[in-house]
Amino acid sequence: MEREPFRLPSKLPESAMQTFAIKAPRETHTRAATCEEAECQAYANGWRMRIDLGTDLGQKQARYIKYDSGRSFKKIGFKDGLVELEFAPSQRCFAEHRIRIARPEIFLVKGGDHRGNPLKTPTRRHKRLESWVDEFATNQDKLADQIKRGSYDG
Repeated sequence: MEREPFRLPSKLPESAMQTFAIKAPRETHTRAATCEEAECQAYANGWRMRIDLGTDLGQKQARYIKYDSGRSFKKIGFKDGLVELEFAPSQRCFAEHRIRIARPEIFLVKGGDHRGNPLKTPTRRHKRLESWVDEFATNQDKLADQIKRGSYDG
């Protein structure tokens, strides 16, 4: 579960804000990867896992590991319904790994901020990082000038 980032309350309405963002969406900028490609530590060193056999999920996990996973393991402990298994190195772990694809990020300038875009300002998408950086720098200069003049309330 992702937590919301901490944000100081803004003195300006969202209509006075702009958001500069660089995105690399998981769906378009990553791909599934093997443990080796992801430099997975569990694959390299082996790993241990505890399963609670007192739950339906734990029983399903144990059945899958024993009969369908194709992984070798040894039972190293069992206490109070918890079984601990040790998996040897050089075998696929149970995590889903993803690695970045060599693809340029998406450079966006949006109206508003995290609270919304009440003016419905269309999002602009820059084709090149340089043009996004230039717009960002121009915006920063404008804000610095407003602060110097005392006309900025942010």
